[in-house]
Amino acid sequence: MQRIASLKFGLLGLTTLSLLPGMTQAGGPSPEHFLNDSAMVLEIRYCECQATEPGNTPTELSPVFLKQSRLLQIGVDREGTGFVSSPEIALGFELKAQPEAPSNFTFKFAGHYDPSNLKVTGTGEVLLTKDQWLNLFSSEHERENSTEYRDVAVRLVSGDL
Repeated sequence: MQRIASLKFGLLGLTTLSLLPGMTQAGGPSPEHFLNDSAMVLEIRYCECQATEPGNTPTELSPVFLKQSRLLQIGVDREGTGFVSSPEIALGFELKAQPEAPSNFTFKFAGHYDPSNLKVTGTGEVLLTKDQWLNLFSSEHERENSTEYRDVAVRLVSGDL
């Protein structure tokens, strides 16, 4: 009789544990585990602030923009297409490695950033250099003695976060 009771409790315990996979699988993979060896990460920063100071190049992002902007990271192959979306931003893109310069990529894109129902859009094809930020598209609006900005910047980094 005691053996039957312990068998029932043993089966009940196994059933309960199988229903709680998070508790039974300690040490599971991290999100970065799913990036393959050749993957790159496209970082997208967006903010209702100015990305570059007047007179600076589109690759010289201001420290204020880097501090205040939101960040999305997307794993991408060296050549391929992708799409990312959040409530404020959507970006579709095509990435192609330049055979003559391994750090350079052709980046074709279409996107919009829509904070506070003030949509800014951008489309184009640009040269994206690995590890270098690029102000992709922006807008500037004059409102009651102040200027409002909306900027989107991207960069491509190695997938080994």
